[in-house]
Amino acid sequence: MIEVTSRQRLLPVRAADVRAVVRAAFAAERAGAPRVAVRVLDDAAIRALNARWLGHDWATDAIAFDYRDDPDARGPRGEVFVSAETAVREARARRADPRGELLLYVAHGTLHLLGWDDGTPARRRAMNARAAALVRRVLKARGAAHAAKRRVVRSAPGPRAASRPAPRRRRP
Repeated sequence: MIEVTSRQRLLPVRAADVRAVVRAAFAAERAGAPRVAVRVLDDAAIRALNARWLGHDWATDAIAFDYRDDPDARGPRGEVFVSAETAVREARARRADPRGELLLYVAHGTLHLLGWDDGTPARRRAMNARAAALVRRVLKARGAAHAAKRRVVRSAPGPRAASRPAPRRRRP
C-alpha cells in the first residue's frame, strides 16, 4: 500500500511515479512490501510540520516519520512529506526538472524510513547518490515503457495502410 496525496497546486504530481520510486527504494533495500503514505505539500505546510515536530522553523525538502513501533500494524509503516514548492524553486535554480526534483525528495524520505541517516557530510553524499540512482532507474524504466507503448501504437497499421506498399525512399 502506497498512499499518495497532494495538498498543493503548484506542481502536478504523478502518483504512479511517486509509487514507483517508493517501490524501487523498498526493493533495493530488500525491505519487503511498502506500506507508506506520501504527502506532497507547499512550503507553508511543511514548515509548520517541521516546526511542530522537529523544532525547526523553516521549510525543508522532505520529512519522514517512522511508525514501525506503532501498535496499529494495519496503518502505514511511515509517512513521507515533501515540498513541491521547494522542488520547483531548487529545480529552477539548477535548471532541472521540478518533477524529478520532487521524486528525489520522495526517494530521500523513503530512504530515511528504511534506516538511512544523513547526519554527516559523507552519509549525506551517499544517501543523495542512492536517491538519485533510484530516481534515474525509475524514470529510465518508465520512459522505456512509455516509448515501447508508443512504438506499439504507431506500428499498428490502419485498414488502408495494410493494403498499400510502403513508399520507397531515396538515399541522399
